[in-house]
Amino acid sequence: MNTLAEKPTSIWSQPVFRTLFFTAFFASLGSTIYKLALPLLVYEISDSAEMMGWMRAVEFLPNLLLAMFIGAWVDRFNRKRWSQWMLIGQIACLITAYLAVEWLTSPLWVLFPAAFLMTAFDYGYHNARMGIFKNVLPTEQQNTATARMSSLYNFFDTLGPALSGILLLLSAIHNVFLLMIMIYLLAYLQFSKLRFETPSRHTSSSTFQAIKQGWEALKNNTCMWHITLAVMIINTTGAVFSIQSIFYAKSALMLSSAEVGYIVASAGIGGLLGSLIADRLRRIMGLGHLLISSIFLESIGFIFIVVTPSSLTLSIAFFWVSFIGVMSNICIWSYRQEAFDEHVMGRVAGITGSLFKLLMPIGLALSGYAVTMYGINNIFITCFVFQSVTAAALLFSQVKHLK
Repeated sequence: MNTLAEKPTSIWSQPVFRTLFFTAFFASLGSTIYKLALPLLVYEISDSAEMMGWMRAVEFLPNLLLAMFIGAWVDRFNRKRWSQWMLIGQIACLITAYLAVEWLTSPLWVLFPAAFLMTAFDYGYHNARMGIFKNVLPTEQQNTATARMSSLYNFFDTLGPALSGILLLLSAIHNVFLLMIMIYLLAYLQFSKLRFETPSRHTSSSTFQAIKQGWEALKNNTCMWHITLAVMIINTTGAVFSIQSIFYAKSALMLSSAEVGYIVASAGIGGLLGSLIADRLRRIMGLGHLLISSIFLESIGFIFIVVTPSSLTLSIAFFWVSFIGVMSNICIWSYRQEAFDEHVMGRVAGITGSLFKLLMPIGLALSGYAVTMYGINNIFITCFVFQSVTAAALLFSQVKHLK
């Protein structure tokens, strides 16, 4: 179970990683702007908070419903060309959305399916990129590559409040789609420099047979199966904490939207710092111990606000949860990269991606009712209990022996 035998050489010495990283820079910038601009645009068109909520639900669906199928398809095709088509698909969605707002009296009928496809294409691009990493990077660099990519995403999370402020200054928010089209074109051009080819995998097996093979690969890896079950719980507790903390900030602490934005930005800073030291801590502690410790330590952050309710405490809690939580995420993603053969990587990533989010809609839906019935402090304590018990359960599994 030793998946990290020696100290890795510099990840930046790998031309393929550099190309993928800077492609991801543009793609992540475009995705961040899109996720911020779309709900603002929907509210501007509909003047309805409910419509904003439905739009968020639509964006959530592709990962839950299509991830397994996308993973099976990625394993069958040339990953470089697949990724290029995913970027082209996102550009097409942005063009369609812009034209709909510009010319149609009821553009929401176009914006909703465009948002669904935008998220699906984005997941397809990320799934294929993981497979490319598996092909071109040695095992000892998978963890570092995952950490550097994670730091990129957290960097843009930190910029979120500033980008939101800029978007609010625009007289017509949909014009930002034109900028995003240019950003995704840059991502496509950067990706085209990638010197990497994989053969197309034409097979007589059906998509469902391919998914079944992915299931078998996952179930045969006891550690990944136990990790998957744990992630189903910790993703739910983390999501409930995040959404209910924002509600708490608005309703109990009476913070403005700008102040909430800065608190959320502290999570991005925490995640960025955590991602920079995760690979070093793994070499010191081993993957299993780092994963279990980070799951438990993250849960402590859920009850900071219960002990000392204040805006400063909430900001520290967001920083702590993200700083510690990103380490468990990197461990999970890295082990998945290292533990499975390249030819099933897409399917395993798709299946686990769906399972990771399976309980989140239920948890988020029930949390609102639970807050009304039992109070928000009890919800934070419940999240702490569930996640800390999950960490304890992993101590009795083979996961703790992973290096």
